[in-house]
Amino acid sequence: MELKRSHVLYDVWVEDTRLLETVGLWQTLLLSAARDAGATVLKAHFQQFTPIGITGFLLLAESHISVHTWPEEGLATIDIFTCGAMDTASIIHRIHQCLDPCEETLTTIDRGSEF
Repeated sequence: MELKRSHVLYDVWVEDTRLLETVGLWQTLLLSAARDAGATVLKAHFQQFTPIGITGFLLLAESHISVHTWPEEGLATIDIFTCGAMDTASIIHRIHQCLDPCEETLTTIDRGSEF
């Protein structure tokens, strides 16, 4: 049986750029969304930039989730890569609810499948 690998690229633009400025919101949001989606979090690292902006990474047994923010542009980019049964749609839904984006793009790529 072939293992399903999926890479979700989610870009959001928000009007309330304060949501993109500090680690606290993102650490709580991504950790809880990942666990609720059935992911196994192995490690988490979030970096606060000065004066604002963050990058963060969750290493998962199923692969990873990462985030990068550019508050000056109102932009956050989120990658969710999974090779397991975790519910990536629920993670996207959770982020959408929290940020209430004014614009968003969502791209899903199947990875490692045969031609």
